[in-house]
Amino acid sequence: MLRKQKPLIVLTVISAVFLLCLSVSRGIISAEEALSIETEEKPVIGSRADKLLKAMGNYLKSSEQFSFHANITFDDLTPSRQKIQYSSSSDIAVHRPNRVYAEKQSDLGGKRFWYDGKNMTLMDTKLSVYATEQVPADIDSAMDHLMEKYGFSPPLVDFVYSDPYHILIENVESGFYVGLHSVSGIRCHHLAFSQKDIDWQIWIEDGKLMVPRKFLITYKTLPGSPQYSAVLSEWDLEAHLPDAMFDIDLTSTENFEKIEFMTVSDDIPNKSEPKDKE
Repeated sequence: MLRKQKPLIVLTVISAVFLLCLSVSRGIISAEEALSIETEEKPVIGSRADKLLKAMGNYLKSSEQFSFHANITFDDLTPSRQKIQYSSSSDIAVHRPNRVYAEKQSDLGGKRFWYDGKNMTLMDTKLSVYATEQVPADIDSAMDHLMEKYGFSPPLVDFVYSDPYHILIENVESGFYVGLHSVSGIRCHHLAFSQKDIDWQIWIEDGKLMVPRKFLITYKTLPGSPQYSAVLSEWDLEAHLPDAMFDIDLTSTENFEKIEFMTVSDDIPNKSEPKDKE
C-alpha cells in the first residue's frame, strides 16, 4: 500500500496483490528450512497434472510478445481478522526479454507499472505518487530483485517469467488433476497444487490454446484462509506491442510526488494496528 505521508511505498500482503502479486512460488526460505531440504520427501505430483502444467508453461514460453486481461477478487483482513473482499482488473503486456507493462484499477484505486529493461516504475494514481528504481536488465532477474528487496511483484508474475512452469512448480509439495471444468464458458483442465503456506489451483484451456483461464490462491496459514482469484481473458500471444507502451509515461504527473520504495528490511507498521485504506 502506498502511504503519502512518508517517503515510502508500503505494500501489505494483500495490496501487494497489484503488485499483486502474487507469485505463488517466490518465497524466501530460512536457513533451517534450507538445511532440511535434502531430508524432505520429494513432491508428490500426479503425472497428468504435471504434464499439463508443463505444456501450458512451454506454450507461454514460446511467445516473445503477449498480453492478457485479468478480473481479480482478493480478500483483505481487518484488524479484527474479518475478511473483506475487493475487486480489481488488470491489463498486462510482456515483451521478452526485458519489458513489462501492467495497469490496474480496483476498489482501492489505480496503479501503473513499467519495466523497460533498465528501470522499474510504480505509480499510484489515487495517491498521486510514484517511485522509480534501477533494476537488472532482464525480466527474470528484475522480478527476482523486486521480490527479494521489496517483497512485491507485478500482477500474476508467474506467467511473466521466461519459464512459467519452473516458477510455478518450484515449491510445490503435491498436485493432482481435478477434472474438466468450465471457466467463462471455456472448457478447461482443472489442476490443484499445495505448498507449505498456500494451496493454489489453475484452470488451463483445453485444446491448442493452452493458456491459463483462472488462477486461485488460498493463504491457508493466515486467519480465515483469505483467497486471491483471477479470471484471465483476452489472451494475445501474437501481439505486436508498440515500444511506446513500455516507456515510462510521466507526462500527466505534474502534481505527483516522487517517493521511495520501502525495502523488506525497513520497519513495518504493527499489523495489529488499523491500516490506511487506499
